[in-house]
Amino acid sequence: MLTFMSVALLIYGSMHLYALSKVWLVLPHTAWLAAALVLAGFVLTLSPLILWQIARLNLHTATLLTSWASYLWMGFLFLFCCTALLFDLAQLLAALLACKWPLNATNGLLSISLLSLGLLGYGYFSARQIQVEEVKIITPKLGSGKVTIAQISDLHLGVMLGDGFLQRIIAKLQGLQPDIVVATGDIVDGQGDDFNLLANRFRTLQAPGGLYAITGNHEYIVDLDHSLNFLRKAGFTVLRGEAASAGSITLAGVDDPTSQATGQEARLDARAALAAAVAKNNYIVLLKHQPDVDTGTPFDLQLSGHIHGGQIFPFGLLPWLAYGVHSGLTRLDNDRLLYVSRGTGTWGPPVRLFAPPEITLITIQSANP
Repeated sequence: MLTFMSVALLIYGSMHLYALSKVWLVLPHTAWLAAALVLAGFVLTLSPLILWQIARLNLHTATLLTSWASYLWMGFLFLFCCTALLFDLAQLLAALLACKWPLNATNGLLSISLLSLGLLGYGYFSARQIQVEEVKIITPKLGSGKVTIAQISDLHLGVMLGDGFLQRIIAKLQGLQPDIVVATGDIVDGQGDDFNLLANRFRTLQAPGGLYAITGNHEYIVDLDHSLNFLRKAGFTVLRGEAASAGSITLAGVDDPTSQATGQEARLDARAALAAAVAKNNYIVLLKHQPDVDTGTPFDLQLSGHIHGGQIFPFGLLPWLAYGVHSGLTRLDNDRLLYVSRGTGTWGPPVRLFAPPEITLITIQSANP
């Protein structure tokens, strides 16, 4: 965890150095400006740690204000750096082709800033437009009829995404009328307005086959006991290396491997719990937060999240490099399927750029007439 934080801060600090160097180039060089830029870069780089400390003190208003300021800036900075890099590459290409670049440093900085601000606003609006993605699966393992499963993932309920956000999700789910609702991790995230209120919102859901959840990495980062208490109060059956049956459908869930880094309890193996389902030839749906595929675990469909579809383009390239999969449906060997949700909420910046939030409706249909 310490190594991850160190690398993250190094990258974040480098982004500030790059962005603030653009400001330095267009303003008169003075000692006061240099000191102000160094101080701003230092404070802004450490702002996620400052926010974490404020949240630990349970200072709700301060946490709320610092969260919005820190994460909106984080989103803007990421978009600024990506846009500025494109401008720099275009300027370099123009120089190589002996073409005149039309923008001076001041106009370039203004153009980059306005474009980044526009993308931030669009991404903020996009993050609130929850889409319903439908997946249809036909299988002989289902005796007859069909079963619908609604998947939500990566809500990150907390100080920034609270009751109003959850009400919109509940309304969408109620309109879909699924047989089963599953939550594939990262449901809670830090301090919230009123977690009892949020839990009661979930209890208004009517799903005849039940509500099931698993842990994600943020359930461990926040606090495992706190997260489990919330999920159970919300009416979810938490599957931790366990399986549950709903007719010819068997649901199994495993903990997130982040538990190994935090030293908290983990149940990562569901093979023993699935032995009976395999013997009965049930259709097995495996809930696993991160989209790693374990060849030793029997399943027909794995539902995952975690990667947010990248959340802010072009960040989606990194999850693809890390996991080798993309959001949406992937066909694996032995007729198995993997579905990776883009997630329903946001982490960090309340922004989604070309990776809209989703609720997934999976219809498992019998192949038998």
